[in-house]
Amino acid sequence: GFAQPQKVLIKDSSRYSLSMIYEALVDMLYLYEAHVDLSVLGYSEFGQSIPLLKISKPNSSLKKNVLIVGNLHAREFFSSKFVLKFCNEFLYSIDATDGIYPSANNLLETYDFFIIPVANPDGLKIAQEDWKGIESFKQGIDSIKRIGPYSDWKANGKGIDLNNNFDDGNFEVKHGHLFEEEPASQGHKGDFPCEAIEARLIQDYVDAIVPILTLSFHTKGDILFWADRGSHAQFKGLDTKLNTTVAAACDFKLAKVSRNPREYGAGLENYIRAKTKRIGVCVELSAINDITAQHPANAFYTLVWEKCKNMPIIYLEELSRLYPQY
Repeated sequence: GFAQPQKVLIKDSSRYSLSMIYEALVDMLYLYEAHVDLSVLGYSEFGQSIPLLKISKPNSSLKKNVLIVGNLHAREFFSSKFVLKFCNEFLYSIDATDGIYPSANNLLETYDFFIIPVANPDGLKIAQEDWKGIESFKQGIDSIKRIGPYSDWKANGKGIDLNNNFDDGNFEVKHGHLFEEEPASQGHKGDFPCEAIEARLIQDYVDAIVPILTLSFHTKGDILFWADRGSHAQFKGLDTKLNTTVAAACDFKLAKVSRNPREYGAGLENYIRAKTKRIGVCVELSAINDITAQHPANAFYTLVWEKCKNMPIIYLEELSRLYPQY
């Protein structure tokens, strides 16, 4: 018979650096080449690659596009690790009999997956004090207002919060509770929408593929931010049903519909809902605690993976079931 496919080893208790993420993605390309296309979405402010992984099944039928994004915020690197591990397990499940996602093969009949595991490579490196390859930018980084230690860094390398820099129509009013006029490690939305290279690349890509569903992974809170006043009505309750099911299945809280664009505006999920009229969710992985920095690496399995490993699958199965024509 056929040999069982192998699996890339994602180490649950390791803190994943940018180079480890790159390495794991290349390993996936080699192991699962029939289903994987690995390319570069573009380059960050400091010239780091922003990898783009496509998971698909080569056949002629027209698929619906799904976008999964991790690590828009620098310090929230449980999100990139989750996305990496999900891709690995999903790819393994396509051809293996003991995969954790029995519906993987079936889902690929309907959906093409596009994955940006690490949307903010510069910020990730700063938050982990991993200066290799960005040494020449260190002086510039240190001229940016820093709120807390490097491990609390949230922005990109130029001190712009990427998830406040999208052009959803609310950029001008966006103020938020952590508002910084000048570049800062957190709280600065930028001077104009898509000023950050990374936000521009992602927004342009969204416009090119128009995903039916976008899941943008962040950390902390075990909560889904799934709707805002400006765009909620257009989904006619589909977004409510979908997210209620997912929240119950994964033991997550469901945020209230965001009321004030001053608070909620200019995030990727807001852009998706306002401008493409598709469903976009900001998923806050892991329980909240009283420190800003990421939970310790060895807490990933219990705080994130055990709770959320089925989350992307549930979203897609529910979407197909509730609204096959969407």
